[in-house]
Amino acid sequence: MRFTVMTQNLWNTIRWDERKECVRSFFRLYSPDIICLQEVRPELLSWIDESLPDYNRIRDPFIGWTNEGSIYYRKDLFTEVCHGEVFLDMPEPDRRLFWTRLKIADGRTLFVSTVHLTWQGNADEVATGTTYRHREAITIGESLKDLVLENEGAIVCGDFNDPFHPVETIKRITGMQEVFWILGQIAPVTFPCSPPSDEINLVESIDKMMINDRLRVLMADSPHYRLAGAASSDHWSVEALFEY
Repeated sequence: MRFTVMTQNLWNTIRWDERKECVRSFFRLYSPDIICLQEVRPELLSWIDESLPDYNRIRDPFIGWTNEGSIYYRKDLFTEVCHGEVFLDMPEPDRRLFWTRLKIADGRTLFVSTVHLTWQGNADEVATGTTYRHREAITIGESLKDLVLENEGAIVCGDFNDPFHPVETIKRITGMQEVFWILGQIAPVTFPCSPPSDEINLVESIDKMMINDRLRVLMADSPHYRLAGAASSDHWSVEALFEY
């Protein structure tokens, strides 16, 4: 089976009226089979629900699924088996490692997860120089070891807010690899997307996608899509094609 996965930080509701048509057009044009999102809000999810009628979204009463992370998947390719979230003891109280287990037509299952690690500009980190992301990445790695089933393909993606340490920590604990590294490519800069972002002092490859050895990555890219001068977010997305 071949399928595509996209990860996108949707930038909350900042400049949403300027970006909403670009978001709709982008997702429709690129048509990823699975979409992992960060920085969502109910208004954004309602727009995407309306824009993508061929997709299901993970639904749960926990507020984090509508105010932090979300996962969409194609109805004709996948069926949800279960889902959950892992507490990461973050300064952002509703953020978690959000995950789902999806079943494909031949009965196999695929583990998919999305996460948004703490921003480098967090007040505590600025004051002390001590990062939250190291501890968060350790918790993610240890949780994945318990959650992912034997012989099951697994994906973790999201806004890592760090180009190096979380990837290396998760790799050390789980053996999972970042997709551009597997392909022998330099991971592209995904932040900032300017415009609309004015944080031009930052140049970072922080939007990541990692997989275990049950999946084969065939291609990966960071599409620089615009519509009428607008971009969908202040982050560029990452999309990859997999074989399972």
